[in-house]
Amino acid sequence: MLARSYVTLIRHQWPLIAFGFLSIFFGNIGQSFFISWYGSSIKDALLLSDATYGGIYAIATMTSSVLVISFGGVVDRVRVDKLLIFFATLLMVACALMYSVDSVVGLLLVFFLLRFCGQGFLPHIAQATVIKRAQQDKGKAISLVGSGVAIGEVVLPSIVIGLIAFLGWRESWLFIGATLLVVFLPLVLWLVRKADLKRTRIDADNQNHASDASRRQVVRDWRFWMIIPIALVTPFLVTGVFIQQDFILEAKRWTPGVLAGSFVFYGAVHWLSSVISGSLIDKYRSRNVLILIPIPLLLGLMVIANIDHTLAAPLFMCLFGLAIGATNPVINTLWAEMYGVSHIGAIRSLVTGMMILSTALAPWVFGIVIDIGWTLNQLIYALIGLILFFTVLLVPVYPRI
Repeated sequence: MLARSYVTLIRHQWPLIAFGFLSIFFGNIGQSFFISWYGSSIKDALLLSDATYGGIYAIATMTSSVLVISFGGVVDRVRVDKLLIFFATLLMVACALMYSVDSVVGLLLVFFLLRFCGQGFLPHIAQATVIKRAQQDKGKAISLVGSGVAIGEVVLPSIVIGLIAFLGWRESWLFIGATLLVVFLPLVLWLVRKADLKRTRIDADNQNHASDASRRQVVRDWRFWMIIPIALVTPFLVTGVFIQQDFILEAKRWTPGVLAGSFVFYGAVHWLSSVISGSLIDKYRSRNVLILIPIPLLLGLMVIANIDHTLAAPLFMCLFGLAIGATNPVINTLWAEMYGVSHIGAIRSLVTGMMILSTALAPWVFGIVIDIGWTLNQLIYALIGLILFFTVLLVPVYPRI
């Protein structure tokens, strides 16, 4: 039944789904898991310390988050094809600059462009457009396009490692930029035409858009601020754990391969969770799935705190994948249910900017508590307490969603 519903959706709206999926998949070029494979090479080439490298990355990411918030509303006003051409071009510029980068200032600019276009705008354009145009089954549609991240997490590391080994780390960026130009841009623009996405307004939609909330109204809505913490805690937690994984490996006395091998499980469960949650959203509404998100996070943290066997690694990675896979479709469709779709680009950009900021702060916050001498279990139980507090915040708002 689940598979049949997805097949029906793809058959009827495949150009829209394919456009969103490809935009998010190629946006992985700006995601932390992709860039991390180049970290050692960049630090060696530019003679950077870990602290300097991390500081450059954090500044670029935080700047990106501010600009995503400021300009994300263009998705509601500018044609999709024009936005794709602009941000794909900036991403190609970033790839070309990475090939020749030789200074801290140059690296800061490259990281900013990668994060702003890849992590920020390409996924934002894709998901905001799909939310607007998917007339039915918004949950399943968002789940399908959002799986571009999960599939990227599974397949792209091997591709990157192969490119670096075959071409060299700098030259691999020229290949990536050429792929954007030759493969991504022509294909996604053809899909935009096929899906008839050039209109900035949805003439066929009979909903009363005059009643849809603007971003200014959303910011003044107390319900929004009660929901945001639980929406941000998942990417914050997962980023912090991944970036500071050496702390976990040392405390558990695991080899790096134990966690590295678990990423396949994480990516697979991430994708599966996204697909299942999309179907649940369409059947039961986002609000009824939202309350389930903290559960796998809490269970995953309990596994880290209480199990030292190496089997704990794939187990907690699966639980984290379950949480992160559900968070994206639930949160994105929740805003549409609460506030309508007329200003969904502006609303999503606010949330996306906050998310990017949380992922920038996570390694820094984790690093501070590690440096002041916290044990792994102290950190884990503090995170558990934080998640429980954020869950309690949902109690007064839940009946009003």
